[in-house]
Amino acid sequence: MVMWELTTGCKPFDNAKHDHTLIYNILDGERPKITEDTPECYANLMKSCWILIQKRDLL
Repeated sequence: MVMWELTTGCKPFDNAKHDHTLIYNILDGERPKITEDTPECYANLMKSCWILIQKRDLL
């Protein structure tokens, strides 16, 4: 999420209410949209980290 914030200049899920629903949505795999102007290497790294987190949470 930090890398996403650095590449967009925005806070993740800034338009959503920060409550238990958002937490459950994130745990279910919801991620902020990677903007088209994000360098591909950064986008790939973010996606890789998000996948690793999801796999870890399944254990």
